[in-house]
Amino acid sequence: MRTRGCRPARLAAGHGHDAPGPARLRPPVPVSRDLFRQISGSFPTGVVVVTTLDPAGAPKGLLTQTFVGLSTEPPLVLISIDTTSRTLSSIQRRREFVLNFLRQGSEDTATRFASKDEDKFRGIPWVPSIVVKGVPVLREASVAYAECVVTQTLEAGDHWIFIASLDGGAVLGGAPLMYYRRMYLAWPEERPAPPLERGA
Repeated sequence: MRTRGCRPARLAAGHGHDAPGPARLRPPVPVSRDLFRQISGSFPTGVVVVTTLDPAGAPKGLLTQTFVGLSTEPPLVLISIDTTSRTLSSIQRRREFVLNFLRQGSEDTATRFASKDEDKFRGIPWVPSIVVKGVPVLREASVAYAECVVTQTLEAGDHWIFIASLDGGAVLGGAPLMYYRRMYLAWPEERPAPPLERGA
């Protein structure tokens, strides 16, 4: 007696668990501006003041939490600046800036550089950078600073992205100022973490 092989049953159109066809797929809808801010605000960051000089040599600066240590070989960093920032054009023209990583106790400095104050440097001590030719360094307010020269730019949505080589800088010490969900925070209790392995 011959046994006939079983053939897989065919699902009738419109039945079963077929993956939806292209006609059934909805285009992705971006999240709202408020939800985006809530999600990104759930990631605690340090507080960084970006400083530069305008074409007339006047100091300019703004606050940002968008900083990435992008590469170690060569040393590269990444920041992004809102297209509405009044400091943007100065960075685009000069192509040099200093990243000032603020220390605890510098909340007033952070608030000043997050504002639209016409004279953000009023009453704030700074020294001129040697590496990037006079750009302000906020030594007294910072745990570290990085002197940077722009190598690449990219417009992305409502921001400009700047990739820059890290040509100078120093670690000054102290505890960093933190930012989380629209609040300044003190540096928490320290616990050792394992080093990140390259290629992990």
